[in-house]
Amino acid sequence: MYIGKRSLHAMLCALALGALPLSADAASTVNVLLQDPSTGNGVTKMQIVPTPDTVPAGKVMFEIANQSKGLVHEMLLLKAPATGKLPYNEKAQRVIENKTVKLVDTDDIKPGASITKTVTLKPGKYLVICNQPGHYASGMKAAFTVTR
Repeated sequence: MYIGKRSLHAMLCALALGALPLSADAASTVNVLLQDPSTGNGVTKMQIVPTPDTVPAGKVMFEIANQSKGLVHEMLLLKAPATGKLPYNEKAQRVIENKTVKLVDTDDIKPGASITKTVTLKPGKYLVICNQPGHYASGMKAAFTVTR
């Protein structure tokens, strides 16, 4: 197959600019929505929604959007504990982060704001949660799986 000089030049420029990702370096993209009743659009409870919720091992880019109109949220990606239960402080109404395996922590995300985080993940079971006081217990948790 013949590739002309112009076509070759265009392809090389596209590669240099990142327009054509190399498959070995390409990250899976996961959109994570942080929602509560102030979000509107029929949202009736606090929730964290990763889409997709299963990706292959390797680089994973989380595009996280706080869709709330009034509440600060955050996203933590935690290794799912073997017991199935995260350590929880009832008084503080928060997961005890230093007793978990935390892979991503966005810190506070203001209402309407978005953030992107990229991490390399091995196959396994994970959890995405919001750990603002009371949010995890109110339903802001979701399973996340990384396959081979």
